[in-house]
Amino acid sequence: MKKATRNIGIIAHIDAGKTTVSERFLYYSGKEYRMGEVHDGSAHMDWLVEEQERGITITSAATTFEWADCVVNLIDTPGHVDFTAEVERSLRVLDGAIGVFCGVAGVQAQSETVWRQANHYKVPRIAFINKLDRVGADFFRVVDNIAEGLNCRVLPLNIPVGTESEFRAVIDLVTMRQYSFDEESLGAKVVDSEIEAEMVETAELYRLELLEQVADHDESVMEKFIEGEEVDVELLRGAIRAGTIEQIWVPVLAGSALGNKGIQPLLDAVIHYLPSPEDVATIEARKPSNGDPVTVTCTEQEPFSALLFKVQIDPHGELLYMRVYSGSLERGKTAMNPRTGKRERINSMHRMHANARENLDRTVAGDIVAVTGPRFSGTGDTLCDAKHQVMLEEPVFPETVISMAVEPRSSNDRDKLQEVLSRIEREDPTFNLEVNRETGQFVMSGMGELHLEVIRNRLERDFKIDANIGKPRVAYRQMVARKGSATVRVERLLGGKEHFGEAKVTLVPYELEEEGFSDIDWVGGKPLIAPEWTQAVEDTVRSCLSGGGDLGFPFIRVQAQIQLSPVTPETTEAGLSMATREAFQGAHEKAGDLLLEPLMAFQVSTPENYFGAIHQDLVRRRAQIEKVDLGQELRKIEGTVPLAEVFGYTTSLRSLSQGRASVSMEPVGFSAAPDEVAERFRY
Repeated sequence: MKKATRNIGIIAHIDAGKTTVSERFLYYSGKEYRMGEVHDGSAHMDWLVEEQERGITITSAATTFEWADCVVNLIDTPGHVDFTAEVERSLRVLDGAIGVFCGVAGVQAQSETVWRQANHYKVPRIAFINKLDRVGADFFRVVDNIAEGLNCRVLPLNIPVGTESEFRAVIDLVTMRQYSFDEESLGAKVVDSEIEAEMVETAELYRLELLEQVADHDESVMEKFIEGEEVDVELLRGAIRAGTIEQIWVPVLAGSALGNKGIQPLLDAVIHYLPSPEDVATIEARKPSNGDPVTVTCTEQEPFSALLFKVQIDPHGELLYMRVYSGSLERGKTAMNPRTGKRERINSMHRMHANARENLDRTVAGDIVAVTGPRFSGTGDTLCDAKHQVMLEEPVFPETVISMAVEPRSSNDRDKLQEVLSRIEREDPTFNLEVNRETGQFVMSGMGELHLEVIRNRLERDFKIDANIGKPRVAYRQMVARKGSATVRVERLLGGKEHFGEAKVTLVPYELEEEGFSDIDWVGGKPLIAPEWTQAVEDTVRSCLSGGGDLGFPFIRVQAQIQLSPVTPETTEAGLSMATREAFQGAHEKAGDLLLEPLMAFQVSTPENYFGAIHQDLVRRRAQIEKVDLGQELRKIEGTVPLAEVFGYTTSLRSLSQGRASVSMEPVGFSAAPDEVAERFRY
C-alpha cells in the first residue's frame, strides 16, 4: 500500500533561512547523516558550485524523505528575485508550502512576491517564523506583520519560550505541552515537558484565541467550546487542517533553524495540516482540440496526465521534472504531448535528492519525479494518455528586463556557444537568446545582473567556453503614443513577376498601466483567402512588432488591426506581405512612439544615520519613493526606480552605509521614459 504523501515547497525572501530549514528536515528525518550548512557551502540542497560559493539558492532542488510514516516530496526554492521563475514553476505543481520569515525583519519584499505567487496558484501555506534567537527578534510582532503585510488570517499554533538569546523552547497550543531541543544531539532529541509556570498564563491566552478562531469555522469545535468541554486534540487538528486547506487561515509556528529549535513541530505541522495529493480531488484542464475546459480527476485509476515543470540540463544530458496528476506510467512506456502531437518515450524515471537520483520503475498520481527520454517537450508541456488527451495549465513567467551581448573568442567556438545558449534557453524560461541582425552578436536576456552573471559563469565553468561578454543593457520596449492608420496599395515587379496587394493597418495603444504583449486582430474576421496568405500577413505584422521605427525596440501594449482589400486575380502572397509591412510603417509614423523602460520595485533597509544620504541618492536615480517606515531602529524605504539607474546599486549602497544597509528589488513592469532618455535611441 502506498504511503501518504505531501508535496510541499519552501518559499521566502532571500536569507530568511529556507535552505537551512530544508537541511534540518533531512537531518532529523534520517535522510542525511550530517547537517549541511549554507554558510560553509556544505548544504545538500545547494549543490551547484555557484550556490555554494555565493551562499544563496539559485535553482530549485527537489528531495524526498519520510516523516511520521508519510513520504514528503520537498522543493527548496530560491529567494532572490532574479530566479523567481524557479518559485513560479514549483508552486504550480505543489499541494502546500512553508513560508519562512525572519524573526527580526518580518515580511520583506520578496516575501510579498512569493506570497502573491502562492495566492495565484491557490496553494495552502504554513508560516514559520525563523531566527528567533537573533537580537531584535520578536515572534508576536512578525505574526502581526504577516497578517497586515500579506493580508491573511494568521493562526499561531505554538509560541516561543524566551526571547532572542534566551529562546529555548516552544509551547504547542494544540496539545498544551512544551517542547525543548537537546543541544548535545543538535536538536534531534525533543524533550516533552509541562509548560513553565511563568508561561502558563500566556499559553492559555493564546490557546483561547486559537479555539475561538477555529470554533468560528467548525461546528464540532464550537459546540465543545461553548459548553466549556475540553476540545480533543484530533478534533482540533482536523478542524485546523480543513481551514488550512480551504485557505481560511495560515498556521504560524516558531523556531530557529540554525539554532536547531522548532523544526520537528514544523514537520509535524506539515503532516497534520498541509494537503495530500488526495485532498486535491480535481484540477482544471483544456481539450487540445478546441480549448474547452475539462476536469481531471486526480486518482491513480484515471488516464495518465502529468505536467512538465522544469528542465535541468548539465553536460551529461537532460532531466525533465514532472508532477503526475492522474493515472500511472511505467518506465519504457510512451505518453502523448498534445501540444506537439508527438509521442514521448520515458527511458528512465528517478526520485531526486538534489542532484542524486534513485531509479524508479513506475510513477503514480501525486508523485513528483524526474524523467529522461522526451525530445520534443519542455517546461509547461503536458504528457498524457494518447486516447484521453488534456492540456494542463502551464506556469506563466515574467518578461526579461536586462540583456548583454556575448560572442565567442574564436570563430571555431561559435556553433558550440550557440548550442549551449540554446540549451540554457530551453532550461530557463526567463532566459532569451537572440542574434543581432546587424552585428551578428548573440544577445542574451534575463531577469537581472545576477541572473546573467550566473549564466556567464556556467558557460566558463560547466561548458568550458571562452566568450567575450558585454556590459548589461536595459531591455527597453516601445508602444504607440496614439491611434494611427495607413492604407497601402502595392504594384511591384520583382524577379520578373508582377506582385499586387492592398492592406490597411491600424495601431491602437492599450492603457499604459496594462501589462501584456501586443496582439493582432482581423477587422471583420479573417478574410476568405488561402490560410498560408493570412499566415504570411500575420507573420509580417509580428515581424514589425518585434522591433522597428525610430527606436527599434519590440512593441508591447499595442493592438495591430489588419484589413485586406478584396483579393483580385492579380493579388499575390508577396504583394500582400509588402503592402502590410508598408501600411504598418505608415500607421506607426502617424501614431508616434513612446519609449518604455523597465521599472524595479525596491525596498531599502538602512540604519537611521544613513537615511539622508541614501534617500538623496535614490532621488538622483529618478526613484519614486512611495513609503518610508521606521521600525526596529531601521528605516525602510519603498518605491520604484528605472532599472537603467540601478546597475551596480548594491555596491553603491554598501559604500553609502558602510555595508549596513540592504536592498531587494523586483521587476514591476514598464513605464514611459522621459524624452531625454528616448532621444538617445532615435535613429
